[in-house]
Amino acid sequence: MFKSFMLIATGRSIYSTYFLLVLMVVAPAAVFTEYLWLDSLAWLMLIIIGVFVAITGLVTLKDGLQSAQWPRVEARVKNCSLTWRTNRGTKSYAPKISCQFSVKGQEFTGTQFDFSASYTSKDKAQALLDSVSSQRTLVIHYKPSDPAINVIHPGVCFVHYVRIIVGVVAVVVAVLSWLGIITY
Repeated sequence: MFKSFMLIATGRSIYSTYFLLVLMVVAPAAVFTEYLWLDSLAWLMLIIIGVFVAITGLVTLKDGLQSAQWPRVEARVKNCSLTWRTNRGTKSYAPKISCQFSVKGQEFTGTQFDFSASYTSKDKAQALLDSVSSQRTLVIHYKPSDPAINVIHPGVCFVHYVRIIVGVVAVVVAVLSWLGIITY
């Protein structure tokens, strides 16, 4: 039961997607209608999202701290490319890496350079991509309990702390708003 909850809370379950889809309907409906029960449901769902974001931050922070001690295995580079996206006028870049490795006879695909989601500097992201793509084999650090969670460059990133802070702030603001202490 706890494992299922953690999969949902960290966004590794289809039920996380279902929850977000329901929230995408409930939140606007709560804003544009006068139903108090719908407002309460929206605030409750936002509290749950805040808790999930904070949990994700804590879990990834723990993984980041432990990742340098995880077992290592050689992986074969399959594909490397640079992806980008724009958010509020700011471009962010991410090295898209695909490599294959085996743990106890089971094949896994590695996709993360580090635990950061992206980089604002194209040059930095390209340099990381070039360093990986120039190697035929590289070393992957994998989580012993779940090798599907793996990373080329272990360690903690700023994004872990941002997730924790955003999650806690979302919970506090939603609770204060639901209680009527913050009004809009």
